[in-house]
This record gives sequence, structure tokens and C-alpha cells, in this order.
Amino acid sequence: MVQRAPSPESDPDAYVEHISRYGTPAAPQVALAAGLARAWFKPKFIGLENLPDKPALFIGNHAFMAVDAALFHLYLYYDHGRYVKGLGDKSLFANAHYAAIVHAMGGVSGQAPIVERLMARGDDLLLYPGGAYESVKPLEARYQLQWKQRYGFVKLAAKAGYTVVPVASVGPDEYYDHALSSQALFNSAPVKMLMKTGVLPQDLRSDLVPPIPSGMLGGPLPKPKTTYFAIGAPIDLAQYEGQTLSTQKLTALRRQFAKAIEKEIQSLLLLREQERHQDSWLRRLLSA
Repeated sequence: MVQRAPSPESDPDAYVEHISRYGTPAAPQVALAAGLARAWFKPKFIGLENLPDKPALFIGNHAFMAVDAALFHLYLYYDHGRYVKGLGDKSLFANAHYAAIVHAMGGVSGQAPIVERLMARGDDLLLYPGGAYESVKPLEARYQLQWKQRYGFVKLAAKAGYTVVPVASVGPDEYYDHALSSQALFNSAPVKMLMKTGVLPQDLRSDLVPPIPSGMLGGPLPKPKTTYFAIGAPIDLAQYEGQTLSTQKLTALRRQFAKAIEKEIQSLLLLREQERHQDSWLRRLLSA
């Protein structure tokens, strides 16, 4: 039986102690999966010289099915020796079996009390502020940030005096097309029936309903898109440590983070076009 982790809400100290038992993702099956994914996606990192020599909160644009988070997390560690813990929506940890897998992979609940404790002890953290909502965005919104009115991560980073590192990914948003959009699936008769009968929660959030994917040749495998990650110049928030910032200042900082990520996305899109000829004709065909 899988041991259920302590509740992040009611006992954050015990939860942090629990997740601390999980080391770096070095299990043979993880290494094998990482090797296969490397051959499939050919990940490239740009801007490694921007990695700060102190703990940081890495924030970026999110892609469908959160594959981008796993790839960035694994290859930043395997190839460049930087281990980050990925912060996830609390709903992802409701199931004990799934939570155990996510914890083993380096994921943790992204609730404020947990983030505060992890920052206090100096952990590197990875956050996608758009969360599940951004990961199921429509195809026309690819590479667009969908952060709604979320400011909590800015407030936490500023109060801790943390360093924020903007990161961008290009490729993961195109691993899949949508055979059926998230909103269409959420409004469909089968999903409504499952909610009515209690198979699915009646208060199911639409941003937690993924679209039906269509990958390589219309199948379930992701398209073998060459994948780029960019690490932007770090933004040091040490001057705000211990302060409670005004809404105006939080808004300005959030805008600064977003613009830095958007700049990196555009640079990566241009770089990919310049290097497209390096992909084999078969990779280009299967990625179409």
C-alpha cells in the first residue's frame, strides 16, 4: 500500500519532511525514460551562463500535459547538475498513488505554506504560474502566457528575497494537436453524465479537463519536435525580503517576469527557424 503524504494544508512541516525523503530522480526506470525522451525530442539548453549561484525560483511558460516540466527538470539535472523541485497544483496530489510518483520525480505541492518552507531552506523551485489552465489552452494560444490574476508566487518570492529566473520552452506546445478541445470535452454529454453520476466530481474545474490529444500521425505518441529551453537573466528580489508589497509593485514585478519569458520565447522561435535544416527529413515529416 502506498503511504499517503501528510496534508500540506494541516501539517506543512510534516509534508516538507516527507518529501525530503525523496532524492534526485536517479532510478533506472527514470533514467531509461529520460534516455528515450532525449532521442525523441533532442533537448537543447540556451543561456546556461545565466544560472545563478544561489537558490532560485524558475518560472516559465507551460505546455500541454506538462511534459515540458518533466523534460526541463530531468535534463537540467542530468546534463547540467541543477536539481529543481517542481511546484504543482494541489489537485494533482489528491490521489496517493499519483502523488507518490510525482514526489519521486521531484514534484511537490505548490501551496503557499510549502513554498515558504522550501524557500526558507534554500531549495531550487520550478513553477508554471499558468498551471493547469495554461497547459490546456487552445491551439491558437500556443506560446502565450495564461496567468489569469495570479500574484501569489510574486508575493512569496519577493517576501523571501528570492532570485527569479525566467525560463522558456519551444517545442512542447506542439507535441500534440487537439482532436477535441478542452472546453468542448468539458461541455460534452458524456462528461456531464459522469459528473452527474458522481464518477467525476460535480465541481470539476474546466481547466483540469485536458483536450483529447492528436500526436504523431494522429496517434497517441507526441510529435518528435526538437525542443529548446532558454534560461533568462536572473532577477534578484533580495531588496524586498521581509516586505509586504503593494498591488502596484506586485503587478510591476509580474509584468517584468512575463516580459522576460516572452522575450526568451521569441528568441527560441527564431533560433528554431534558423536551425530547422538540422533536423532530418523524417523528423520534419513526423513533426508536421
